[in-house]
Amino acid sequence: MGAKQRVGGPVVRTLYKFYKLFGYKSVHFSLYFVVLYYFLFAKNVRVALKDYYKRIGFEFTNKKYFRHLFIYALATSDRFISKANPEIYTFENKNRAPLLEEIKNGSILLLNHFGGWATASNYFLDSNTKINVVMNEAMIKNASDFEQLIDKKNEDCVNIIDLSKGNISTSISIGNALLENESVAFMGDRALNDKYIYPVKFFGEEAYFNKNPFLIAYKTKKPIIAIFVVFNKIRNYEMKFEKIEIDYELSQEEALNQAINKYVLILSNTLIQHPLQWFNFYNFWEKK
Repeated sequence: MGAKQRVGGPVVRTLYKFYKLFGYKSVHFSLYFVVLYYFLFAKNVRVALKDYYKRIGFEFTNKKYFRHLFIYALATSDRFISKANPEIYTFENKNRAPLLEEIKNGSILLLNHFGGWATASNYFLDSNTKINVVMNEAMIKNASDFEQLIDKKNEDCVNIIDLSKGNISTSISIGNALLENESVAFMGDRALNDKYIYPVKFFGEEAYFNKNPFLIAYKTKKPIIAIFVVFNKIRNYEMKFEKIEIDYELSQEEALNQAINKYVLILSNTLIQHPLQWFNFYNFWEKK
């Protein structure tokens, strides 16, 4: 559970087999043993989360640590199960219509390593929308290979733009999607390309975020929307979003700085409300 996804590979395959044979409750029960292993032996994760809780002003306890790991493991399992059987999940959002309208007209979406972000595609089923998710498939090869074996029911609304194929291919795919008025989703809290790393004060100390989606939004005049998929209870998530206005009257650097700081403020407030759903299990404030 560091920068790489660690509840994956053989563990996820086994849990998915349990689900197919015995149902969802068997997965939920099995996760207690999976999480116990990481609770006892993933020392680097404990150190990272202890630092995180200190920075956001919350007490770090063993009970909270176990619960944090459990929600992460549950969200990771839901990533795969929800692709095969999205009908067993519910998503809450009081403002679904305006969000879908923005997405249908082509927007820049900011996802985060938070909550059930990997199950978010199920929220857009039967909405006649297309979302292109920019991510590095090579970094989660075991997970993506396993996904190919699942009979997915949400493929029509999601397309992966694979960063590992190179900058030129990625840029062309992003550009084509936006020209077709399709939405493109980025991870706002992690830049995989060093040239897009942007330092911002985050809980009292400089941390590093992804400038690329804001840069694309500024150049294309596309709206930019921060999305958080909050875990509420078993198989139930809430979709929260907030539009980030970009001031095009400002210079590019000033406009980006203003918009990124607005996003970081939204992220900070969200983490204060839902501290157990932050899934960057490494030293997020490490100097670059």
